[in-house]
Parts: sequence; C-alpha cells; structure tokens
Amino acid sequence: MSWDSVLLNPWPSDANLPSAIDQLFSSQREDWETFRQGVDALSSIRAKTLTHDGTRVVVQANPGRCKSTHAKTDAESVATRKCFLCPDNMPPQERGIAFGELVILPNPYPILRRHCTIPDREHRPQQLAGHVGTMLELANKIGPDMLVFYNGPRCGASAPDHFHFQACDAGSIPLFAEPLLTDSSTQPFAHESFGRRMLVFTDANASAIQEKIERAVAVLKEITASDEEPMLNLTARYRDGRYLVVLFPRAAHRPACYFSQEPERLAISPATLEMSGVLVVAEPEHFDRVDAETARNIYLEVSLDPSQFSQLLSRLR
Repeated sequence: MSWDSVLLNPWPSDANLPSAIDQLFSSQREDWETFRQGVDALSSIRAKTLTHDGTRVVVQANPGRCKSTHAKTDAESVATRKCFLCPDNMPPQERGIAFGELVILPNPYPILRRHCTIPDREHRPQQLAGHVGTMLELANKIGPDMLVFYNGPRCGASAPDHFHFQACDAGSIPLFAEPLLTDSSTQPFAHESFGRRMLVFTDANASAIQEKIERAVAVLKEITASDEEPMLNLTARYRDGRYLVVLFPRAAHRPACYFSQEPERLAISPATLEMSGVLVVAEPEHFDRVDAETARNIYLEVSLDPSQFSQLLSRLR
C-alpha cells in the first residue's frame, strides 16, 4: 500500500481541518472494525480523578494501550520489527488526510476523543529539530478544541524510527484546566503541579515562540549532557490568537514501578498525555493501586530534577 492509497481526498491540507478530521473519523468508524472497537471502548474505560494541592490527574485503565505502553524502543528491537507508520505495513482499511508532508491518521487505540497519529511521509527518525514550525502550524490549523503533541524518541514514542506528531481533544486534559496563562510575560515561565516540572511558552507570534522552544531544547541538551535529543515531551495549542506550548523536560522514560515485580509493579509509561494529566494504566488490575501519592511519585521520578530545572529556567531568562 502507498500513501496515495491511504490519503482520503478531496480534502486539501488547508481546508477546514477540524471538520475534515471529524469526517475522517466518521468514515473510518464505518469501514474499519478495529478503529470502531477502539473508539467505542473509550465509553466503558474505568477512570478516576486524583487531586493534590488543588490540581488533578485522571487515571485511566486502558488495556488497548498495552502494546504502546510496553513497546520496546531500543535500537535492536526497532530494527527487527516492521514500521507500523509506513503505508506498506498499515491495515488496508486505514485512511488519512494530507497536511503538507505529514498525514493525519486515526489512532485505533485512542486515549481520548479524536486521537490522531500524524506521521511524516518519509521514514525518518523521531527528532524534533526542524519540525517545531510545522508543529505550531498544525496546532493553528487543527483548531482551539484540539492540541498537537510530540513524544521524544526516548520518552514515549513507540515508533522512534519514524517521525510523527499526535493530536487529540484538549478539553479532557486536566493540565489545560490549570491557570497556565496567568503569567502574561512572553518569557518562558515555570509551572509545577503534581510533582511535574514544566516550561510554559505563550506568544501570538509563531516565529517568536518557535525560536524560544528551539533555544530551550538546545539549552536542555547542554544541561543534561545529551549526545542526542534531550528527553522531552511537548504540547502545542492555539486559542484566542495565541500559542500555548508546554515543554516537559524529562529525567527518565519509565518509573521504577514499571520494572518492579508483582504486586508492586505498575504498567505506567509516561508520555505527553500522561505528563499532561491523563495517566494511562495498561494493566486494569493495577488501576486500584494508583493513588495521588503514587502518581506524584511517578511524576517526580520521571521529571527533570530541581537543580537542572532551575539551571534551565535561569539560562532561558
């Protein structure tokens, strides 16, 4: 199968993208049984809300995410499996919408509504460099009710060999209910909640905010002495004429509890949505054991430590 057979026309990339995504999802529900089952399963997923210091996190028991949560992303494992973001290896029923060199595809194992996977048409590594501008453009076009996010190759991307963004509804993400825009400064500012440390960028100018994000990634690479892209997750949303971008600098891909033996083991592998407050538990039997203290400890463990985070903020200001 080629991209020509995947692309669902006649929707051009600059059309009303939210409407096109809704039409795509409606069409795929009719034609693709796996996708329909994945979307329908969202309505029966167990979930609970945890609170800490006035902030909240939603824990979701989602067995459909087992494959992603337990994905082996080391170089040897990736080299020995077929890339599921290349058209030759996609289900024959899968269809998508062109967005420049990207293709917007429905995710058959969603975490939230309108969960999209957005791969590059070329098979190239998951690296943010050179793609920040595209991420901001996509956030602008996809509308205020959705957000675009990026999982780094070492902290959440289950296909680190094939560049891709993702997108989903923004309304169900707890982080965006917090007062992230109370600081009117266009300088990056720190935000901490539930043990997470993050940088927040706001600006009406796409070029200006792109420059700030790229600077932050470069400084983070220096501070963490990374030979490759530093560990990070990134979200972008465009609403009311301004971009809101949240960068999560990471210290670890998975918490220690992921590697523990039962009954201490918890199948939680934080990526961008988990860092944004939708904590997915892939093994339903682990769901009841996740309380506010457990969630906060996981976030503390995988977030950049206070000293390095302070250095990052200081350098950027």
